[in-house]
Amino acid sequence: MKLLAVIAVVAGMTLGCRSGRGPSVEATSDRSSVSDEPQPSGAGSAPLVAYAFECDDEQKFVLSRVTGKPDTMDLTLSHRRYRLTRVQAGSGTQYATDGLSVWTKGREAMLEVAGRVTTCREDRRRSIAEDARARGVEIRASGNEPGWVLELFADRMVFVGAYGAQRVTASRAEGANIGPPEAAVYTGIAGNHRLTARVLPGPCFDTMSGEQFESTVQVELDGKTYRGCGEALR
Repeated sequence: MKLLAVIAVVAGMTLGCRSGRGPSVEATSDRSSVSDEPQPSGAGSAPLVAYAFECDDEQKFVLSRVTGKPDTMDLTLSHRRYRLTRVQAGSGTQYATDGLSVWTKGREAMLEVAGRVTTCREDRRRSIAEDARARGVEIRASGNEPGWVLELFADRMVFVGAYGAQRVTASRAEGANIGPPEAAVYTGIAGNHRLTARVLPGPCFDTMSGEQFESTVQVELDGKTYRGCGEALR
């Protein structure tokens, strides 16, 4: 195969930063083995539900796990979804269907479409967003010092703070708008915890990476305020 010939050239690919390894799109036994926890960028050891890649020829695609089918992945390319089956590969992991194949190792991939092969690399930010989207997250926000993540589902709000050491899940309810009239406010109560999130549309830049997001998000938990950036996934 042309793909295998190209693969032979791609030796010693750089390993990713997630647990010292790449996106790890190896098949898993079941969807339940994938963490439902919010995943800060570059943190945690659980595999994601979906991985996003950008290619040298400007193509973009997403690989997604299929529930109950450990040797199968869905590949979304140009707004079309393809069902791929795992095939034998000398190294890394390869999935294929008629006229379409993807091989991954570390955070790099080789995509072959109708005999044309291109080199691709994982986009970590998009991977985390696609993973959250696949789990039903409507809005995802994060901040730094200390690292925190907030995920809003249709029925609940999940806050993970202190780089994963703190976790609060609260039933989600639309709250009264306190602050700028254009801000969306979400509140929830879980036991002795009161959680409030304010989402204000407008450019927001991550204080560590400099990446731009669509909204500024302010989270208040038990009297403490966290500020960061977020984006809508639905």
